Amino acid sequence: MLKRTMIGLLACLAFGVCSGAESGGNDGWISLFNGQNLDGWKASEREGTFTVKDGELVVNGARSHLFYAGPVNRANFRNFEFTADVKTTQGSNSGLYFHTVYQQDGWPAKGFECQVNTTHSDRKKTGGLYNVQDVMNNAPSKDDQWFNYYVKVEGKHVVVKIDGKVTADWTQQDDWVPPRDAPGRKIDQGTFAIQGHDPKSLVYFKNIKVRPLDPIKVVVVTGGHDFEHDPFLALFEGYGDIRPVEFVLKDHSELFEDISGWDYDVMVLYNMTQNISEKRKENFKTLLSKGIGLVALHHNEGAFNTWDDYRKIIGARYPLKPQDIDGVHFETGIYEHDVDMNIKVVDREHPITRGLGDFTIHDEAYKGLWFAKDNHVLLTTDNPKNDPPVCWVRPSSNRVVFLQLGHDGKAYANPSYRELIVRSIRWAGGRL
Repeated sequence: MLKRTMIGLLACLAFGVCSGAESGGNDGWISLFNGQNLDGWKASEREGTFTVKDGELVVNGARSHLFYAGPVNRANFRNFEFTADVKTTQGSNSGLYFHTVYQQDGWPAKGFECQVNTTHSDRKKTGGLYNVQDVMNNAPSKDDQWFNYYVKVEGKHVVVKIDGKVTADWTQQDDWVPPRDAPGRKIDQGTFAIQGHDPKSLVYFKNIKVRPLDPIKVVVVTGGHDFEHDPFLALFEGYGDIRPVEFVLKDHSELFEDISGWDYDVMVLYNMTQNISEKRKENFKTLLSKGIGLVALHHNEGAFNTWDDYRKIIGARYPLKPQDIDGVHFETGIYEHDVDMNIKVVDREHPITRGLGDFTIHDEAYKGLWFAKDNHVLLTTDNPKNDPPVCWVRPSSNRVVFLQLGHDGKAYANPSYRELIVRSIRWAGGRL
């Protein structure tokens, strides 16, 4: 269990990394391609090389590369499993890159290429790590037949399989020297890319998925409000894909004083502290702009009550005193403990709430809050002691979710609440 240190700043419980995130009943596999359009992907050089037809990615045209640039894991993968179904045609060539980065022109200089080639004249065939550990002459694939391409990277070890059979098994040694024409061919981190090789090549892809193997690094921020410490921190335990660290604020917002060494994927804010300097405000917004996810909980609606941008970031404010917001007068917010609230799922398709049923929770009610009009509401209550919205996501490109529930151990013990916490973290971290 997570515990405070003697100085009260950090406490850490690191869970072991399992082979897959336990999300959504899919063993952690996340789709990168929706089968409808190229949302989440960015083409270099010639966009027309890549089209979508009948749920398949069609690659046919002049040289270009299609880089994944979507929200999953902030398009940055170090340890992962990757899979795609591929179909080549006579004389065609393509490739799958990993640990790469967007490049407007030319062949990607960073990362590794997994060759896709059944009958093209290049002797390096499907299933090899190009110019590292090649499959020569005889391809394990056949033209005009779908085959499964699987890549796993863990540490400095790379395994490639075609239809379940290992075709490359390579470990980067400490004295590894990349090929002269590819100095960036080193184990690192980065995104994926699909190669359009030449106008004569026609290759199809579908069912493109990834399973990140690195845990989501979560900083759980507390301070400024009492709570049941151990039961609350237990909410984050037991998940191999979540690695939580508690940060107890002593100076209201010192976590954001210096973000040069920031090493978290998601912030969970359960604080109700107030003071934040201009420097810390800018650092906070910088983190969001870099894709750091935000999950804000319960009494955090009352945090940073005089920072106007904060209410816009989280989509709400609990007024700690009478005030005018956007020309509307608000009295001090009202709260009441030990309220039974019926919670209704109003968006049953969002990843945070998909498959979740309506439920009842014993919790603290809040009323008289300001809410952003553009909140995308996921959960509501009809209890008159609470304002209707109780969970929402913000419409910005940043992944920000607010869950108003969660006052004490009675709420923490609610199975639906625990599920919402975990799903919110996974969604904010780009895993749902």
